[in-house]
Amino acid sequence: MLPLNAAFVRPSSRYVFLVNAAAGTGRAPRQLAALLQRHPSIAARSRVVQSSSAAELDAALTLADDEIPVSVGGDGSFNALVTLMDKRGELQRTLGLIPFGTGNATAHTLGLHSTRLAMAALDRGETTAIDIMRTGITGAPIALVSCSTGFESNFLQRYSALRYKQRQWAGVSALLLNVPKRIRGVALSIDGAEWVHSTDVVHNVGVYNIPHYAFGKVMWRGMRRDDGLAIAAAVTSPFCYWNLMLRGITAPSARSVSERRLSGVRTVRWETAELRSPLCLQVDGEFTTATEASLSVDARALTVIHA
Repeated sequence: MLPLNAAFVRPSSRYVFLVNAAAGTGRAPRQLAALLQRHPSIAARSRVVQSSSAAELDAALTLADDEIPVSVGGDGSFNALVTLMDKRGELQRTLGLIPFGTGNATAHTLGLHSTRLAMAALDRGETTAIDIMRTGITGAPIALVSCSTGFESNFLQRYSALRYKQRQWAGVSALLLNVPKRIRGVALSIDGAEWVHSTDVVHNVGVYNIPHYAFGKVMWRGMRRDDGLAIAAAVTSPFCYWNLMLRGITAPSARSVSERRLSGVRTVRWETAELRSPLCLQVDGEFTTATEASLSVDARALTVIHA
């Protein structure tokens, strides 16, 4: 039985698949072509646009009223599409996602655990609304998954520097170099009240918009993708961080109520936040040069096709 609030794209709608020509060391366009061959009914009402940067995507993408843009990639690629639609004042458009990335957190939150399920979702055309976080960061104004500093941003900085030079060892090298680190100087205010102080010693501090994290892990149990609240987490040590990654945690049920449900981990739900750090921040798995973010939750701002 379909949910009472189910909405669908028009049967006459066409899809525009947006693929990063450099993704997967250049394999993504070939993988997409093979995928469309296996789904001729979708391929018949689709076209493909290739680009290798956000600027190229902006220059190459024109959309008719009945066309639905579909990001082919991971969280970073989908973020780039959402950011472009927001820049153009077209965030009201329905969007699609094919999970060709590494972590695919957004795809898992939408039930798109595989390319097979994603193509079936496009064929069915049912949509849902999800929240986004606005960051105030030039170049990364929207976060769909996370914005954080400490271990996660350090790891992604090193991983970004290594992944094209030594792809198979990049993750291991970045992990080993950053496992033991703890820092001071991070400050996080939640709904106008200071929550992490700059004198605190932390391993990682972040804000998170959806229940899933990398590789489909349900990190925040009970968190909804469309309730207008994000979650903040401050983790004191590497052991506590990896315990959180392994076990997950039940999200706080009320706004601005700080909870400790796991040793060394504090969490709170919020609508607005200010994050400052001596380190650069990461947004949706991409390293940025920003050290500050003014964050707010834009409730149900995005309409996406889901499983």
